[in-house]
Amino acid sequence: IQIGALTTQEVDIHEITEGDYLVVPPGSRIPTDGILIATSESSNGCFVDESALSGEPFPVAKKAGDLLFGSTVNQLSTMLIKVTATGSGTVLAKIVRLVEEAQTRKAPIQAQADAIACVFAPIVLTLATITFFAWLCWNKQEDRFFAAFTSGIAVIVVACPCALGLATPTAVMVGTGVGALNGLLIKGGAVLESAHGVKVVIFDKTGTVTTGRAVLGKVTELMTTCTTTTTTLTQNNKTQNDPLGDNVPSFIKDNSELVLWLAACAELNSEHPLATAIVNAARSKWGSFLPKDVRLTEQSIVPGSGVSCRMQKQGWGDWHVRVGNKEWAHGTRDDTITDGQAEEEIRTLRLNGQVGVYVSVLSNKELQACNNDECPRRVVAVLGIADPIQSEARSTIRALKKMGVEPWMCTGDHELTAIAVAEEIGIHPNHVCAGIKPEGKADLVTRLQRRRNKGGGRVAMVGDGINDSIALARADVGIAIGAGTEIAVEAADIVLVRSNLHDVVVALHLSRAVFFRIRLNFVWALGYNLLALPFAAGILCPFGGPHLAPAYAGLMMAFSSVSVVTSSLLLRTYSKPNIDETTSSWTGLWSRKRPRHVPLEQHDEHVVYPPTELI
Repeated sequence: IQIGALTTQEVDIHEITEGDYLVVPPGSRIPTDGILIATSESSNGCFVDESALSGEPFPVAKKAGDLLFGSTVNQLSTMLIKVTATGSGTVLAKIVRLVEEAQTRKAPIQAQADAIACVFAPIVLTLATITFFAWLCWNKQEDRFFAAFTSGIAVIVVACPCALGLATPTAVMVGTGVGALNGLLIKGGAVLESAHGVKVVIFDKTGTVTTGRAVLGKVTELMTTCTTTTTTLTQNNKTQNDPLGDNVPSFIKDNSELVLWLAACAELNSEHPLATAIVNAARSKWGSFLPKDVRLTEQSIVPGSGVSCRMQKQGWGDWHVRVGNKEWAHGTRDDTITDGQAEEEIRTLRLNGQVGVYVSVLSNKELQACNNDECPRRVVAVLGIADPIQSEARSTIRALKKMGVEPWMCTGDHELTAIAVAEEIGIHPNHVCAGIKPEGKADLVTRLQRRRNKGGGRVAMVGDGINDSIALARADVGIAIGAGTEIAVEAADIVLVRSNLHDVVVALHLSRAVFFRIRLNFVWALGYNLLALPFAAGILCPFGGPHLAPAYAGLMMAFSSVSVVTSSLLLRTYSKPNIDETTSSWTGLWSRKRPRHVPLEQHDEHVVYPPTELI
């Protein structure tokens, strides 16, 4: 199909219906769900950035007949798609609906002050009544009715639960203000009440634990292990037996730089994040890395396979370079082909949390002699592409464990990569759930919440994307990265304004400090009232003790309220913990207990399989 020859017109998004055909230019956001029909004749590739839904940073290769989702981004070529769903029927709309359902499921938390007041108020009224009749019966003086009445009033006044009513809201108000000063946007007092009981924290991987930006990792050149010849660059950029290293540009000093240069030239015009990582590494090393005497032609992109180009230079030769997966690099569709050291290196990279790509070369003479597109090629390097771990991730996990919190990690990425990242930051492999969709993350939250009766505690979720929003809303405490998507921020209970993982620890630490202050306020208010009640009731009068008049009872009641407010204001002296240091001064707010492992249901321990697909 020649997309350029089609007659098109711009329409409002609300006018699109199922069965319509849409043309989506490169760089545009796909407006609704559909099926890919064709791509532009000028491009051999079609990549779609689905990070908004999946959270993974690498675009997905698409071919005719593949499903496309609204809100994802077309990257390389003009696309012709057929609409399959609009409005509330799209995947994004279903995610939003699940978020709303999860938010409505959250049970309201009854304040402790209300529970105490429900018992305390009737008891005080009963005591006031008893006091009144006791003075009325046993006091034989003429003004006994007045004395009984004032004693009853004094009991009610001095025991007025104003301090109890102030204990929670004042501490919460100050606590949320302190949180704002420390880069935490806390959405209400119930959040602090839930956060203090968190015993499990689930982290999304991409964009939360990692930066979400691909960079070049390990470069392994295999030229010295090739069976056809031996290659060794000398100081004069000459090689022994291998023409690939003859007369290379002067800025190339060794084999590792040579294979990086070849890969960067091949990826120069690709927009794939893996290509961007390779090209950026070359530019940071050499600046401009394509000399004027090097001719770059026949550049092509094959979705799901890789890129290729032809490189020519006088005195160096005429080479065809490929960068991509194993079959593409070897020049054959036979997936049983083996390359011992290259495959071992790819597996090592995967175990270290990196994505491995092959780099292969073939001279133009060999290609002409072969006269076949599947002419075997020589693999000269394996490049590792990494999603760097956030610098504060390890210390955050270590601090959470010191608090007695059990860290988990969930991701849609490959299991080996997920486990490698988890082990590097200190999360146990049994607490890793890989290859799961957005509803699978929410399912993990639900399963962990079911352990509460077994001592599992409340569950917090930390994420940044649309794919995390369902889990953020379903968790007891949802914590969103400030730089994340708008839906994730809206679904969360706490927003980390500075997008720093250390603030996860600060949020839990602050919630424990606030809850400790609330309990201290309760103890003070109740103890103060219980101590003042005997004086107000006049129990000590027969023994020569004082009798508290209603005016003084009101003064004591006011002092009780002022003392509670002052206690809450002391939270303004809160200082967040130094996560990089271990200090015993955190006793009482931090837990010395190690997180107790409470297993999930049978068969749920390692990988969580999502219940029902959205699609």
